[in-house]
Amino acid sequence: MATELDTIFDVIERHRELSAQHAAAASVSSKLVAGPEFDAADAISEERGLALEEYADVLIHSKPTTLAGVIALSRYVVPRGEQDGSGASTMMRGLRRARDAGRA
Repeated sequence: MATELDTIFDVIERHRELSAQHAAAASVSSKLVAGPEFDAADAISEERGLALEEYADVLIHSKPTTLAGVIALSRYVVPRGEQDGSGASTMMRGLRRARDAGRA
């Protein structure tokens, strides 16, 4: 039986890497006071934040092709984002909107 490859695992891993890079950069800039070092660290943090934000769109619009991919994506996105009153995370609401837009 052939094993179906699901690219969602690569998408999740790349998002995880970008998230870690942004967190590391933000951690550095948060420890500095105003000045040239802070400005440089803050610029790096902003660049990494933008890269993460852009890739979030890729994550939101990626479709798992296997049950394992669906489970992995669900486990990855559910803890992310703030919970609203309904218990849904920001990321999950975005996924639902993307899914619903695809049906129209």
